[in-house]
Amino acid sequence: MKRHALRRRARSSVAVAALMLPAAAFAQSDQPAGEGQYGGDIVVTATRQSESLSKVPLSVSAFSQEKLDSRGVRSFADVIRQTPGVVFEATSITTNISIRGIKSTAGAATTGVYIDDTPIQFRSLGFSGGNTYPVIFDLERVEVLRGPQGTLFGAGSEGGTIRFISPQPSTTRSSGYARTEFAMTEDGGPSYEAGLALGVPLIQDKLGVRVSGYYRRDGGWIDRVRFEDKGVVADDSNYQDSYVGKIAFAWEPVPDLRITPSFTYQKVYTNDSPATWDNVRADFTVPDAPFSDYDDGRFLNGNRVQEWTRDRFYLPTLNVQYGLGPVDLTAIASYFDRRQTLASDYTIFAQSIFTGISLPLFPDQRAVTALKNTQKITTGELRLASSDRDAMLTWQVGGFYQKAKQTSFQQVDDPSFFKYAPFLAPVLPPLIDGRLVYDQFAKSKDEQIAAFGQVNFKPVDRLTLTVGLRYGQTRFTINSFAQGPVVGPSVTDLGRQKEKPFTPKFGAEFQVTPGTLVYASASKGFRPGGYNPQVGVPCQASDLDPLGYPNGRPQTYDSDSVWSYELGLKTRTGRFSAQGSVYQIDWKNIQQVVSLGGCGFQFTGNLGTARSRGFDFQLDYRLTDDFTFQAEIGYTDAKFLKTFFGGPLAARPLVTKGDHVVAPPWTVSVHGQYELSLREHHDSYVRADFDYRSHQSDPTPGIDPRNGGSDPTLDNAPALKALSMRIGHRIDGIDMSLFVNNLLDQAVWQGRRARDNNNATIYKSHIVRPRTFGATIGYRF
Repeated sequence: MKRHALRRRARSSVAVAALMLPAAAFAQSDQPAGEGQYGGDIVVTATRQSESLSKVPLSVSAFSQEKLDSRGVRSFADVIRQTPGVVFEATSITTNISIRGIKSTAGAATTGVYIDDTPIQFRSLGFSGGNTYPVIFDLERVEVLRGPQGTLFGAGSEGGTIRFISPQPSTTRSSGYARTEFAMTEDGGPSYEAGLALGVPLIQDKLGVRVSGYYRRDGGWIDRVRFEDKGVVADDSNYQDSYVGKIAFAWEPVPDLRITPSFTYQKVYTNDSPATWDNVRADFTVPDAPFSDYDDGRFLNGNRVQEWTRDRFYLPTLNVQYGLGPVDLTAIASYFDRRQTLASDYTIFAQSIFTGISLPLFPDQRAVTALKNTQKITTGELRLASSDRDAMLTWQVGGFYQKAKQTSFQQVDDPSFFKYAPFLAPVLPPLIDGRLVYDQFAKSKDEQIAAFGQVNFKPVDRLTLTVGLRYGQTRFTINSFAQGPVVGPSVTDLGRQKEKPFTPKFGAEFQVTPGTLVYASASKGFRPGGYNPQVGVPCQASDLDPLGYPNGRPQTYDSDSVWSYELGLKTRTGRFSAQGSVYQIDWKNIQQVVSLGGCGFQFTGNLGTARSRGFDFQLDYRLTDDFTFQAEIGYTDAKFLKTFFGGPLAARPLVTKGDHVVAPPWTVSVHGQYELSLREHHDSYVRADFDYRSHQSDPTPGIDPRNGGSDPTLDNAPALKALSMRIGHRIDGIDMSLFVNNLLDQAVWQGRRARDNNNATIYKSHIVRPRTFGATIGYRF
């Protein structure tokens, strides 16, 4: 009764908002059309200096706050779906980004993630964790840099870099931004939000402040049920709450000196697993009878344990900018502190791995794993740059230091373990504290120190040649401990790995006309290697021996690197702008996870070489005064060049020549907006946004039956076709709109956790949010 009442109130609210729009349409508006509507030339800092997007010799997608609002972007995943050549995949406990086919769930990140000038990417440690991302509210812009950015952004930006840029406080003018929204998901709960940002000068021309606060509830649509009879345990249980707060000051004590301290806080709580059970025999006798029924709007998981997650971070930063005549100085210091805690259901994992029986579950069995991951990142950077951008020779040099500490903690609590597997009691160690099957702790430290520089030389008018160099030292240390029946004898391990990366860049650009730029570049990207802590004794015979590792897993894994070659064109006229590029990326010594499906463990190995070729294209065309069309298209063909065996005694390879990297070949986004001239201005509008991600039909290493450790029962994600529509009206800075997301109600999965092990029969998939209706009101001044 309560659920239906909520839905009736939600639909009433949407209806009221719908009645507001025609009434407001008769009010006169002098709000100018913003960049979000007409694709103005955004100023970006992709080269660490402010430049117009059309003048940057890189493949960059930039989203201003206006563009994010007009497209209804509310999450990082929404940003990526509208970026060519970039794919985002999330499971219950991990996240992964692929840029131009460069992706990996192993080791250090392949994509740099920055909040302003602070890198926050996550190193894969233990059996869970992934990047956190800023909630999309009160951002000046989001920049997605495709291709390696090793020279200016260092290790971790091997495939590209994603930057979240915050609005800066002003000492001269006031500004503000507010947004509220209410929405209903079909067969799900309500979503709603409220946020406010305000910036004011405290002392004219001397001191300013900007403060923001935001809350959002994303309603759930997955029911947790008893797997025996599908009786509902928790309705719409996968809801999520997000809290964000930020304060920043700008102090200008003397001319040309600006000091900006800031503090950001974010907490995200997910109440239950966002994964559905989509391929389990419902009555345990009829093969392939679905547990969930996506076509019928039935999204279920049968976990016995609530899989909740809390993820919070705070980030104090200090940015100092000082103009010293011919030289500009920038100094940055920050400290990123993140703690992620979560609970995951290991009931089926524990039962199936030791008994070989996935379902039905034993009546009294209930296994839960508690996980905690922390990041503490101290970052400092100092840059000097020439201030005359029109000089024949321009340059920037800098130094960088980072210390990133991570911890991974995991305990699997299963007091009934030896009740359903009594035959193991004589051969395995006892439960830890009478209840723990597995107890693990790992602590790691990454240290980087680097010097970098980039020089731009103009030998003749309109031609610029670029050389960039970065030299660094990286040190990685890890201390790990594991105990419990699944490990065998307890394992204590200490490992180290260090390298001295050198990442150059070479480029040339030619300004054909004032509005057309042609560029070419060759650049290197890099990510550091690491150390594999020991795995349990049960893995040796069941998994490591068949893969060709008779002496155990490899202790260390080396760095991998890419060389990227790109040719691009950017052009812009009054109504039309476009940018496109073609590229080839050669990837060596690839770090990839080697899953030991028989025992449930894994390690990281260097699995050969790959080559990625493709193109991306972005178009922004204002066909008439009333109609604007935008499109982003990307194509990626990334595949392995050689067959790779784990060891000389391996029966089967880990990777077979011709296997493709897990990424959809085609990414397409199309957007259209029509302005309705009700009086003298463009007051109202109608827009549509369509996103497409193709299916990767070629074999990939994890599903190719020729490979050891593969699971041929899996498949790559199906094609996604997501259509959204919005109708709205603007008046005096207020933007009111109605929208529907996923209009076609595409019930397809975009992220899938593989089976827990080779004995399991359950697959857990992350489904695109079903069709959602809502209303938004935004205000900007």
